[in-house]
Amino acid sequence: MNALLNYAPLPVLPAYNALQQSVIDQARSWILGDSLVLDCETCGLGEAAEIIEISIMTMGGVLLFNSLIKPSLPIPEETTAVHGITDDMVANAPTWPEMHDKVWELIKGRRVLAYSAAFDFGRLDVMARLSGLDCPTVSSRTAGRIELSDGTSWECVMQAYAQLWQEPTASAQSADGWRWKALTEACRAQGIPVGRAHRALEDCLMTQALVNAMAGEPATRANSF
Repeated sequence: MNALLNYAPLPVLPAYNALQQSVIDQARSWILGDSLVLDCETCGLGEAAEIIEISIMTMGGVLLFNSLIKPSLPIPEETTAVHGITDDMVANAPTWPEMHDKVWELIKGRRVLAYSAAFDFGRLDVMARLSGLDCPTVSSRTAGRIELSDGTSWECVMQAYAQLWQEPTASAQSADGWRWKALTEACRAQGIPVGRAHRALEDCLMTQALVNAMAGEPATRANSF
């Protein structure tokens, strides 16, 4: 039997307020449900920025997908400076139309965790439109969750962590007054080793470890890859 299924919820701890406890419970549900973790790297942050790398794994540590993606345009030098992915690296990689169906088949109807879910979902949506391919429509949307017409649910670990950490901010980027932290900043605060940030698989592994830490689980987990 999967050890995750034997996870026994702990009683509410008085040190946490109600919102923090709800985040802890949510993180535990993500683990119990063996949710997916997804991350993608792109050619930039603009509306038309294309995906150039994507990874998908389960919270239980199974790698489902990890691939570079060849974009239709050269990768800007300033973007390469962030993640290290060059045009030469993606020269022989598959294009998005070749990978679109496979990616959506993997995540369809599942709970997908991403550190900034709106960004990652938005990239998949943009890639579908740029390629003239179908993508599920949004049926409901909040700061922390995006529900799609095919039953897929995207949930934002960045938003959840902000609600757990509760650092006040007046920034308009925060949905409810708590500051969003970079993935590397959040991991360092929880004592999680920061690997090669801004590569899709490494960011998935850091997100997985952060969710475990948020749930009160060990921050690292044995993976099957």
